[in-house]
Amino acid sequence: MVTSKRVEGEVEYNDGEFAEVQTIGIEGIEQGLLLGAIQIYRCNTENMPEDFQRRFLVGARLSIGTSTEITAILRKVRARLRRIVKWTSAKASSNDLRDLSR
Repeated sequence: MVTSKRVEGEVEYNDGEFAEVQTIGIEGIEQGLLLGAIQIYRCNTENMPEDFQRRFLVGARLSIGTSTEITAILRKVRARLRRIVKWTSAKASSNDLRDLSR
C-alpha cells in the first residue's frame, strides 16, 4: 500500500552542502504538529553551494509532498520468532541433559 500526504517545512539550517528542514503537519490530526526533521543534501541536486543556500534559505517555508510505502512484515517476524523459539528450546534441552549428567 502506498500513501501520500502533504506537509510544510521550515529550513532551520543550511551550510551549502546540507540543509535541515523541520516538517509541520497541515492535514487532519497532524495539522500544526511538528513531525520531525528531514535532511536535504546538495549532492542530490545540481546546485552549486551558493545556489543551494539561496534555494533553501534558513527560515524559508517549503511545501513538501511525501509518499510512504507500507508492507506487512508479520510473516518475517513470525518466521524469525519460530527460529528463536526452536533455538531456545534446543539450547534449554541440551543444558538440561548436561545438568543430568553431573
